[in-house]
Amino acid sequence: MNADLNYRHGMSLGWRLCFILSLFATIPRLIFIWPSLAGPSGIGIGALGIIIQFIISFEFAWIFVYICLQHTYQIPNWFNRQRTPVQVLLLITLFLAINEILFQLKLALDTDNSNIFIFRIVYYLYHVLVLAAILGFRNFLLTTQENHRIGIENEQLKREQLKAQLEALRNQLNPHFLFNALNILNISIVTNPDLAQSIVLDLSDILRYNLKVQNQSLILLADELAAARSYLDLHKARFGEKMAFEFIGTDTSREWYIIPLSLQLLIENAIKHNVITSSHVLLIQVRLNEADKQVIVMNTVNKKLHTASTGIGLQNLDKRYKIQTGQQPSLVEDEHQFIVKVPLIEAP
Repeated sequence: MNADLNYRHGMSLGWRLCFILSLFATIPRLIFIWPSLAGPSGIGIGALGIIIQFIISFEFAWIFVYICLQHTYQIPNWFNRQRTPVQVLLLITLFLAINEILFQLKLALDTDNSNIFIFRIVYYLYHVLVLAAILGFRNFLLTTQENHRIGIENEQLKREQLKAQLEALRNQLNPHFLFNALNILNISIVTNPDLAQSIVLDLSDILRYNLKVQNQSLILLADELAAARSYLDLHKARFGEKMAFEFIGTDTSREWYIIPLSLQLLIENAIKHNVITSSHVLLIQVRLNEADKQVIVMNTVNKKLHTASTGIGLQNLDKRYKIQTGQQPSLVEDEHQFIVKVPLIEAP
């Protein structure tokens, strides 16, 4: 729901609120003049008094509902451009001025002005209550709008999370990925049984982790780091000395949280988009910086010339972090290094 639609919806509710408040304002008037409605002339005078009371109440309520809605939805105008103290002063001045004008009009139209002081107090008190009802109406609109926004963001987060999980699962069930893993496994069974066993365990850990995080919006950093290490071990078995990785300062006693598959996505991007040969060794570092509440993933850069890069993975990660935490990963790139700093989340 966009801002214009919100504003129009608020206006529609505002008209109804003004009508209801005006009806309530006429009830005391109706009770007060009820005894005088016995004669034909009394009915005409009483009806006129009720109509006047209704119109005055409706106009007062609508003026402040209109200002309230304009301010709530930040419609461009002179009032909304003023600072808060100026706005408050203007509202108080407007409230007193309108009250006095309507009060004098009421006196001019009323035949009984025997107790003006009491009448003035009651009149002002009534309009204070009307203003309180309007402010309550504004809070209701803001709460409804915020709940609607949160609902949309939650749905968007679920969609982005599902996209990330499907993308990660697609990468891991990619025929090339599985072929390489199984091919290395086949060779290692004879030449290096220990490595073969390690490959099976790593592949099992990766697939198990992806199943585990399917319905989770946050995961312990320790679990994400363990999955990232298994993912790197598997690729290390494939590339051997052409690839190196290290985890720096990742042992911590604190329970940090992270969005699932964040590190795996960054590692997969590094492997996918860089040349990996004996003369171009790919180095990947994962470093924990608790002081700045970040986990940093760095890889050396030697980009492939013809690799299609849509940037969807990083965009997806940005969206998920922004929706869920209000933060975003930061990216630093030069001709030698590609660095992504992923925010850490304290215990939810």
